[in-house]
Amino acid sequence: MNENQKTSLALTSLTVLFSLAALVFWMTPHAGTTNKSSGPLVGTAFTNTATFRLSVADLTKAGGDVSGLDCYACHSKDKPVAPKFDAAGRLIPSVAHRDVVFSRMNCAGCHAASEKVELKFDAEGKILTPAAHTNDVARHGRTIGNDHCFNCHDATNLTELHTPGGKKLKLADSTQLCGSCHGPSYRDWEAGLHGRHNGFWNVKLGPMERKDCTSCHDPHAPDLPHLKPLPPPFRTALRGH
Repeated sequence: MNENQKTSLALTSLTVLFSLAALVFWMTPHAGTTNKSSGPLVGTAFTNTATFRLSVADLTKAGGDVSGLDCYACHSKDKPVAPKFDAAGRLIPSVAHRDVVFSRMNCAGCHAASEKVELKFDAEGKILTPAAHTNDVARHGRTIGNDHCFNCHDATNLTELHTPGGKKLKLADSTQLCGSCHGPSYRDWEAGLHGRHNGFWNVKLGPMERKDCTSCHDPHAPDLPHLKPLPPPFRTALRGH
């Protein structure tokens, strides 16, 4: 065997050896890393494009059933609605509007995530209020004065909203109503710093959709429930991390 053959054999052997070492290193779990089969690199909560709730605007655009939003299906235009308040000045929701009270509750504050919660209804399909919820009241903001229905809803036309300045708005345009009181948040929303965007940041690649305030916040109880932070993405060896 001449020198060239010896050199070629040595180089080939080293190539095979390092290839095997790299393969073993790749297949062996290391400290501070997670096995590649343990889960996705990114939590599904970050890849899911669904919003926290469905706004009137989104429901209308999707062609959904908005019949439940027609106030005059129950109320008469000839009979003004007169909200009732308790001795402390807190709004007393009518039985027909108990869903407003339940929608504003952060159920996780009392009920465990594993607990099965079931609502019961009467023969007419109305919610039967559990004893623990008989004293619940609607809550928009930190002061009682914010809970008056007609702070936002128009008393003379229940199908419309109105700003403090008297501007009339459709239900689907509620974001403008929110902005009439929550100026800093509305400014950030317009700039893209607050709220949710779906689609493409680069509009050359596709459309970008800016979601409404009520796509996340319940208008009758804007505070969102506290969310538990997710762990960081899984680390994997030799994948650019």
